[in-house]
Amino acid sequence: MSQAITLATRPDGVAVLTFDQPGSKANVLTRELWTEFSEALAVLATRTDVKGLVLASAKPGIFIAGADLKLLANAPAPNDPEVRAFIEQGLRVLEQLESLPFPTCAAIDGAALGGGLEVALACDYRVCGTNPKVQLGLPEVKLGLIPGWGGTQRLPRIVGASEASEMLASAQSKSAENSSTLGLVEKTAASGRLIEESVATIADTRAQRAKKLAPLPAVKQESTITSTTDSTAAREAVRVMVEGAAIPLYDAIAIETEAFMRLAGSDESKRLIAEFFASRKK
Repeated sequence: MSQAITLATRPDGVAVLTFDQPGSKANVLTRELWTEFSEALAVLATRTDVKGLVLASAKPGIFIAGADLKLLANAPAPNDPEVRAFIEQGLRVLEQLESLPFPTCAAIDGAALGGGLEVALACDYRVCGTNPKVQLGLPEVKLGLIPGWGGTQRLPRIVGASEASEMLASAQSKSAENSSTLGLVEKTAASGRLIEESVATIADTRAQRAKKLAPLPAVKQESTITSTTDSTAAREAVRVMVEGAAIPLYDAIAIETEAFMRLAGSDESKRLIAEFFASRKK
């Protein structure tokens, strides 16, 4: 297996895939990590002895931090072919994850933000640990973007349109307790027992997956717009969520992709990403 990913199978037949990107304090969704993740999932899909999969992280306080922003910061303009290839690569891998022949669960004991949460949303279940650094969110609008790996479509199918629109437009993260209340995660568990509790959560997922792949009940744009929807990206995130709700998941994600491509590489997005990097150097 790759340097960034280890794969082990427990005696009960549940596989545990652990992210631990070498030379980095966080797991970041680079092109290389997506490739390694895809390779691991391809191996798992052929295993007849595996009864379930838990995704975990070896990084203290971090599940997956999000996308490789350097690539997005260097996009010369909207609709950049390199950015599109990056986004479509991640979408293919999450479709692999979502189509595995056994149930999956994300064991989250730290930050799962942006693309990190989108990976967890593609799992059948999510369980949070008690690490105080646990936070789940889609903060892309702060960078002049919207989620690009299905977040605008999987989130409302899991927590409902009203809560999803608030999270998307406000970019606010949720604690483990709040995530559990929302139904974003199935439960919280002591960090020391997170893997065991994630394994215990795994069950038959056929009905759950079918629900997530289907359209949502009618969602009205005006019922999901909030006072926090005060930027182009925030308005676009809610618009895409509402438009996609009426159609099957993967068709809806295609709408998200085109909206993302219009924003990525824009002057506004590049400015906000540059300000984000500058703030981290202080």
